[in-house]
Amino acid sequence: MANSGDHRADPAARLRAIFDAAPVGIDDLDLSGQFVRVNQRFCQLTGYSAAELQEMRVHDVLHPGDLAADLAATTGLLSGAAGSYTMEKRFVRKDGAVVWAEVTRSIVRDPDGAPVLLVGVVRDITAQRAAEAGVAALTAELETRVEQRTAELARANQNLESFTYSVSHDLRAPLRALNGFAQALAEDYGDKLDETCRDYIGRIDAASQRMSNLIDRLLYLSRISRAEIDLQPVDLSALAAEISEELAAGEPDRKVRVDIQPGIVARADRALIGTVVQNLLENAWKFTSRQEDATIEFATQPDQDGPGQDGMVCCVVRDNGAGFDPAYAGKLFRPFQRLHLPSDFPGTGIGLASVRQIVERHGGQVWADGGVDSGASFYFTLHRDA
Repeated sequence: MANSGDHRADPAARLRAIFDAAPVGIDDLDLSGQFVRVNQRFCQLTGYSAAELQEMRVHDVLHPGDLAADLAATTGLLSGAAGSYTMEKRFVRKDGAVVWAEVTRSIVRDPDGAPVLLVGVVRDITAQRAAEAGVAALTAELETRVEQRTAELARANQNLESFTYSVSHDLRAPLRALNGFAQALAEDYGDKLDETCRDYIGRIDAASQRMSNLIDRLLYLSRISRAEIDLQPVDLSALAAEISEELAAGEPDRKVRVDIQPGIVARADRALIGTVVQNLLENAWKFTSRQEDATIEFATQPDQDGPGQDGMVCCVVRDNGAGFDPAYAGKLFRPFQRLHLPSDFPGTGIGLASVRQIVERHGGQVWADGGVDSGASFYFTLHRDA
């Protein structure tokens, strides 16, 4: 048999225990807003004792900035326009500190429907509001930084435009003069010059042509970083076939077997990715020039252990040409870094740098492996066509 202190034997005592031990603040108000009863959590939230609060009205502990909103919400309850409301309010503690709380308040009516009292559940959200304010401040700071970085990027692009103009005009002028005077010297005084002098003039002309070509490649590399990308499905196999046919037509005496896997499609900018495929195939064509049984392959590599990602297609251009020392593979995609002498294989050292920049602008990656005199494989990843 339950004893007299057992709350199970006394529902009213049980309700009082729940009221007092609730982990959220609870208050009873009369219709004037006077505190009738509060629990321990509400006392902790406001800093007042229950006895002190019972001598006060709810507006005495509300922040002045929230009085109007609270009055409007309470009026709605008393008029029957709403059965309850939930809103965030500020309470001013006894020590003057401000506490944010989420208050849900409802009205209790008698059997005839007349309002009797107001009941509120008060949850302390001060820490939550502080966290939200911190996030808002951080977001504002990040937005400011983004604006600053965007402005810096715009200035950098303007400087790059100025540099490009300088390269295109200011550097070409003395180069043209150098080439022109060398040609004039050969034409006007060629019969008076010995073989050594004519050889020097030829070297000047060849060097000026190489520098002009290098300027063109540098300008192209700078434009890649600013070019807009028009993503669309691109048949890479068809591109590779077109480029291979052009290479074969340019050197009809060469016998090169080119194997192209059909149906390789990726989402890319056709013009830019065409430059990637062309650079890689031209390199393969160039570095197999000393092979009697030259072979070049363009295919996908689904099982490649390189840095591929889900949703990406990994392509490879593979050849059995001169190859390279894998210890220096990291230099391949840097501007002006060449692993072969110009006398062995001509080039500017810009092509693979362009390949890397274009692929990375597409969200892909590029890498290579190979060996000296055992060919090379160049890999790149692009997003699959959805």
